[in-house]
Amino acid sequence: MSSAAFISPDAERVIDDTVKDLVRSRRVRGAVFVNLPLIYADGSFVTVRIDQGGGGFRVSDAGFAFREADDIGMSRSFRRTANRIATPRGVEVGDAFIFRDARAQELERAICDVAEVSWRVVDALSERAFEEEDVGLSDELNSRLRAIFGEEKVETGVDLIGASTTPWTMTALVTFDGSQAVFQAVSDNANSINRASTAFRDLSTLAKPPRLIAFVRSKESLGSRISLLVPGRVVEEMQGNEFLARAAA
Repeated sequence: MSSAAFISPDAERVIDDTVKDLVRSRRVRGAVFVNLPLIYADGSFVTVRIDQGGGGFRVSDAGFAFREADDIGMSRSFRRTANRIATPRGVEVGDAFIFRDARAQELERAICDVAEVSWRVVDALSERAFEEEDVGLSDELNSRLRAIFGEEKVETGVDLIGASTTPWTMTALVTFDGSQAVFQAVSDNANSINRASTAFRDLSTLAKPPRLIAFVRSKESLGSRISLLVPGRVVEEMQGNEFLARAAA
């Protein structure tokens, strides 16, 4: 696509409308809430609350980061993680919210800083929750595979090279009867699903691809995202060991 030397009035209106849509504000009972183009792990937009008082403004995340942390079972780690991220940026942390007091000339910077810290806190906690969930699921999967195939046929935490020459660390590789089956524990976290999806697609295009199996808590919890695990087969945690054996065969 070539670029023109000027922007037409119609194009400028489209750009203006798009930019205005990226940042929205609304007044709610004496405070102003501002939605910003930053997205939490669950897909919702980062929002800050602005209150006036004491000759200036208090900008906070209105407790949204704490609620995101609570939703993924990480509320107990909220304050410690928030302080670690907020303090170097001059932002403060309350019991369940992130905030900064600012004068009028500091308001823009305060909005940006509070929003960034709120997003970074949720991102850090989500990553930790994702890792903990994946480790637990991986441990269960590996234990069941050893019981099915025997210790000597199961290699855990193995690095496999895909068709793109990218190395992928997979939960387990089972080798039996001259065949190989790759198992990957996949949690509900978007990062876990996307990583498995990318690895499966890369490994599936090898000249001699292994069988690919995703081990999940439940198909229902993945919803439509289960389609991302194609070309792998999906086995649920509640299914018996015979389903794992059948998927590998």
